[in-house]
Amino acid sequence: MTPKVWGRVAFVALVALLAQVGVLDQIVVLGAHPDVMVVLAGAAGAVGGPSRGAMIGFVLGLVADLVVPTTYGLSSLTFVLVGFAAGLVRSLPGDRDGRSVQVATCVAASAVGTLLYALLGALLGQSVSLGQQVVYATLVVTVGAVVLGVVASGVMRWALRGADRGEPAHPVPSGGSATR
Repeated sequence: MTPKVWGRVAFVALVALLAQVGVLDQIVVLGAHPDVMVVLAGAAGAVGGPSRGAMIGFVLGLVADLVVPTTYGLSSLTFVLVGFAAGLVRSLPGDRDGRSVQVATCVAASAVGTLLYALLGALLGQSVSLGQQVVYATLVVTVGAVVLGVVASGVMRWALRGADRGEPAHPVPSGGSATR
């Protein structure tokens, strides 16, 4: 990806973090709030494919971890997996580049990402209970993703515009080591 594309991704991450902290964290339903960062990680994969989804998910996770009082890197790990998995949906045979499929992928990725975050947190010894509150959080994040997914997929299409320019189709030489 070009520096211009990375600049747009950084801008999106910063604006999303401000929206999360300033607005979305104030909307509490059933003890949980919508999460734009996980939606953006899903959108990155749905729009850009598995590699870009994982890379952008990692960056979004690092940014999100700045304001979350858990182990630093937990969001990054989760969002890498979410972005990669959403990108795999895009790479399935058939027409997966439609906007409605991208939004549906964002919604599904948000639900899976929320559950995965709780599971990984519990495995890493965080004070996360895998009970009713996780179900509520998943429900709230998923419902929020229905609205945020439309915006997130459009924003990621804008941020990734021109990402393919100047990149070789296969960055690693086929049939051998990349060090030759």
